Amino acid sequence: MNFSQKIISRIILVCTTFLFLFTYCNKENDGRLKYVGDWNFKGNSFSYSGYYDYNVPPGQSPNWVSSSSSTTDYNDSTGSILLSESPNDLIIKYCESCDPVIYNLSDSGEKWSDNYGAIVGWTLTDSTFFNIISPEPPGYTPSFSTYNIEGWKL
Repeated sequence: MNFSQKIISRIILVCTTFLFLFTYCNKENDGRLKYVGDWNFKGNSFSYSGYYDYNVPPGQSPNWVSSSSSTTDYNDSTGSILLSESPNDLIIKYCESCDPVIYNLSDSGEKWSDNYGAIVGWTLTDSTFFNIISPEPPGYTPSFSTYNIEGWKL
């Protein structure tokens, strides 16, 4: 390589590096920005239990006895969604004192869980969040509990 080719190569390398850094560092083009901000989150739980009561007079059918309860846990403070260093990740804090949870946008969506035998997962829009932590069973069971987290952007 002669001297002028070396200079041209270095100029091209410097320009390419500058363009790459300018494009990479330009946060205004980051599609994740629509999620960033203050959010409110709440947890919803539901429990169900049922059984047949066979303590009935002869000739009568057993009675189905069931009970259910539900609770909603609102956070005591505002949560947030922040950008992560990784280009596909978001950091979600359900409350100010909660540990951050990293969500990969490439891995979002509901999916089948062999462990639970049901669909689990999370979905996120620019203004809503929903995460199925513990789903209801896919078929009949005499007792079960579920838990999910809902969120909305403030």
